[in-house]
Amino acid sequence: MREKQLLGIIWKCNLCGFCPKDMECPGYDEDTRWESSFARGKVSIVHAIMQDPDLRFQNSELAKERLFSCTGCGHCEYICPSGVDVPSIIYLGKKKLVEADNYPEAHKKIVENIKNHGNPFGETQPRDASWPNLKGNVNADSIYYPGCMAIYRIPEIALHTLKLFEKLGENIKVLKNETCCSGILYRTGHNELLYDLTNSMLNEIRENIPKQIIFTCPGCLTAFKEIYKSELKEKFEDTKLLHFSEYLVDKISKLGDLKSKINELLKTTIKGPIIWHDPCHLARGLGIYNEPRAILDAIQLPYAEFNQTKEDSNCCGSGSGVRSAYPELAEKTTIQRLEEVKELGAHTILTACPFCEYQYKSVVEKNRYDINVIDLNNLLSELISLL
Repeated sequence: MREKQLLGIIWKCNLCGFCPKDMECPGYDEDTRWESSFARGKVSIVHAIMQDPDLRFQNSELAKERLFSCTGCGHCEYICPSGVDVPSIIYLGKKKLVEADNYPEAHKKIVENIKNHGNPFGETQPRDASWPNLKGNVNADSIYYPGCMAIYRIPEIALHTLKLFEKLGENIKVLKNETCCSGILYRTGHNELLYDLTNSMLNEIRENIPKQIIFTCPGCLTAFKEIYKSELKEKFEDTKLLHFSEYLVDKISKLGDLKSKINELLKTTIKGPIIWHDPCHLARGLGIYNEPRAILDAIQLPYAEFNQTKEDSNCCGSGSGVRSAYPELAEKTTIQRLEEVKELGAHTILTACPFCEYQYKSVVEKNRYDINVIDLNNLLSELISLL
């Protein structure tokens, strides 16, 4: 979106103050309750940067802290009665701060790692080390894009997903030029790097257009579906871009009679009650929240819901580089969610986002919560193993 368009969107804000606060906004400072810590104030900061650079808000330490403490969860846009696209405005503000070299040190390391290693963690192991044969599966017209988290941090998600593909008889491959989707670069203000870092991968897709690309990471799917469209004019008109839950929802019966093993699973492997967590990118960003629930209902898995769900769900606290730049803020937000899990009497969080799972698990372990966290595909794979 062009800067002039975003300036017009900024002017849509009528300063009503309905912006989410407290646990609905991870970046909200509940101690000071300063205007600058919630959406309306952050929009004003970006407006000042754009309208009068001589004020030097782009060099302000406070502006850096306020804008980069935004997780990009989008709750503010969902709640806003004027429909202001707050996340896009804040992404623009981050871009302006990056241009002024005023951004968190932790993000500089992420940028260098993606440039040099093709992932934000600086890992040197090949992306396909655990499934080397899939690159050579040239006849497949379905691509699986695991994402960096499922490759380098929670590999069991990708491995269990591959088992599900095999059970379903889906012929898949991974990209030869696969690299980080670089969505994190856009969300931290480094838009100018997207083309160079993703062009080889996108060219491979253009030269041999697949029927579908299937994702287990909502953040990666958002990059392909929305960020590439807005920043690179890439529309994938002849290719379906699907989260795995969308792909699976009408195929679930092909996995076998999973519902017959639910009681056994809950007695031996997973501690109930289970509660479903809607990832921000998946539910609010992409509108995918019915499909995971339809899968759970189809296998007759009992599960609880948070007080706020689907498009109104609350964030795990770690997105858009907040976990790396402001880990205490991310942890504080996650603890709020974990306390809600306790209050609702659940013992296992079930979700469909590697980053949410990783954040929950890290905070659970650090703070010794008696709560388990599991990915939907892992649960399905466990059920299949019981058949």
